[in-house]
Amino acid sequence: KELLGRPTCPHCSFRPVEEKEYPDAHELLESIDERLDQLIDEWTQTLLSNLQDPAAAQNIELLKPQERNAVERFIEQKKLPEHITPNFIQALKEVLSGLIRIEMKMSDIRSALLSGGSPATVEEMKKRFEEFLKTRTKGYDPSKVRIVIMD
Repeated sequence: KELLGRPTCPHCSFRPVEEKEYPDAHELLESIDERLDQLIDEWTQTLLSNLQDPAAAQNIELLKPQERNAVERFIEQKKLPEHITPNFIQALKEVLSGLIRIEMKMSDIRSALLSGGSPATVEEMKKRFEEFLKTRTKGYDPSKVRIVIMD
């Protein structure tokens, strides 16, 4: 009301004439939204490119079935899921971080469990199996090891 009579506010010295032009809020939000869409597309392409690496492709086979399905669906659709779950993120991290495949034959596992003779106590069996695993995975990061049992 006071600005109608005088061009300067008597309280704060605001002068509308000196006010800078600011972009329209709608246009600014549209620009930000477009940039976010662009970033998502760039990240999607980067992930897809990294997943095409032969080592990463082999690591996909070492995931649990549900995680493997999510990653394979992403590769097939070439689009991130609508809702990105922590499990999906963890699966991508595992695939891209380099998993270590260790194959074990059932006959080797059987030999390790029977190495001290049979019958055995529960504790003896646990110890035998733990020693077998320790020997087979020695020098590897346990969080990256994936054991595949072969016939």
